[in-house]
Amino acid sequence: MYEAKTIWQDFALAHSSRTGRGAWDNQAFPPRRPSQIFIHSLSIQRISLILLAIQNSALIMTMHYSRIAPVESGRRYLPSTAVLLVEIIKLVASLSITTFEMAKAHPTSSPRDLFVLLRKSFLSSDSWKLIIPAALYTLQNSLVYVAISNLEAVTFQVIYQLKILTTVLFSIGLVGKTISSRQWLALVLLTLGVAIVQISNPLPSFEEMKSKLTTLLSPSPSELSPLASKSSFLPGQPEAAQILHSSTMSAARGLLAVLAASLISGFTSVYFELIIKSTISSVSLWTRNVQLSFYSLFPALFLGVLYQDGPSISTHGFFAGYNSIVWVVIVLQALGGVLVAVVITSADNVAKNFAAS
Repeated sequence: MYEAKTIWQDFALAHSSRTGRGAWDNQAFPPRRPSQIFIHSLSIQRISLILLAIQNSALIMTMHYSRIAPVESGRRYLPSTAVLLVEIIKLVASLSITTFEMAKAHPTSSPRDLFVLLRKSFLSSDSWKLIIPAALYTLQNSLVYVAISNLEAVTFQVIYQLKILTTVLFSIGLVGKTISSRQWLALVLLTLGVAIVQISNPLPSFEEMKSKLTTLLSPSPSELSPLASKSSFLPGQPEAAQILHSSTMSAARGLLAVLAASLISGFTSVYFELIIKSTISSVSLWTRNVQLSFYSLFPALFLGVLYQDGPSISTHGFFAGYNSIVWVVIVLQALGGVLVAVVITSADNVAKNFAAS
């Protein structure tokens, strides 16, 4: 058996037999180690898909934990503030990358010239197209917080995979994408799997959770309410916090929120892909991300922070309930926004959603 060789090595071997040089010269073309071949074969598309899968799994677990963990100072953080901070971080990151790309493309330009180029690129004639997806993305992020606060992490993750189905349907309707019979079968099985999980794993009733809590702690009924507001629980009884939180969870509310988020995700993903892959516009991907994050600030700030949670923020502060876990959630969400942009450019939305499943 011959060792596995690259295409170039095979060509050199064939060439040597025709030119009379004899066997393949190992000195000129040393064989590659398996690790080198693996690293060389990884493209930006594959790396971004792998990173997106890791990021999404970590985000779901940490976000769910941040919504059920014992609160600090008796208050839990407000999702509207987290959504706003995510958009600010994405805006800064995308703007930094855009500035770096323009400086690299125009090395002799002064800072003032770069600023003019950035302004012209940001204020492109078609930037208004991102107003709708920006508002919908903000709504989607808020709905995800509602859903994951009312559903178990596994249940949420399974049902949220319906965004693959909605993305495919919108891809067919808006882009004219063709789907094979095999892919349709996979989508049908996905939908059936989501339905089975939802039917076979309903949330327990309040009476069942109260019974479990009584078995664990055996307190008097009057002690149940103050126990829920404590920031720590008795050692060896970590299930108490989960059960107390579950008693306030609404399966119907969580289900409606995750279904709405899946529908919005499918439409906005395909719409955004149409914009950034347009052959007419010369605006770069990262400039589009800057525009998207900028327009997302307005609904996140005025509708979420000021209108919805303004009174609570004015009383308790913007960062009430924040801890290290909350900051990890925010950073992971911002990282996901950057990775999604890369994946959409190098692959498409269907591949993005399968990586995040």
